[in-house]
Amino acid sequence: MKKEQLINEFNKLNDNSNLGDIQKYITVMMEVNNFNNTPLELFCYLTEEIGELAKEIRKTEKNMDMDIKKEYDSCLEHEIADVFIYLLAICDSYNIDLLKAFKSKEKINLDRIWE
Repeated sequence: MKKEQLINEFNKLNDNSNLGDIQKYITVMMEVNNFNNTPLELFCYLTEEIGELAKEIRKTEKNMDMDIKKEYDSCLEHEIADVFIYLLAICDSYNIDLLKAFKSKEKINLDRIWE
């Protein structure tokens, strides 16, 4: 699959796309870019991205100490998207349909009593 095909797949995503559509795109994107990472590697990347997201939230909230001399050029939405991308890539590694997994887990959670 070539980059042009990836762009075509990306352009199919719109406001009506569902989680399965996005998960399919991530699978294609990983293949086209030859990202043959192991699940462990993907988890390490996910963890790194979660750290970047934490820093962006700290910067956004402005109520936690930060190095005021350092420039932070990240974007909250992009950091959240990076976490989402790696989460879906891990799902792909294990052939997990994230929507199906979410619904299965939430059925369990709905039966719990939270105090």
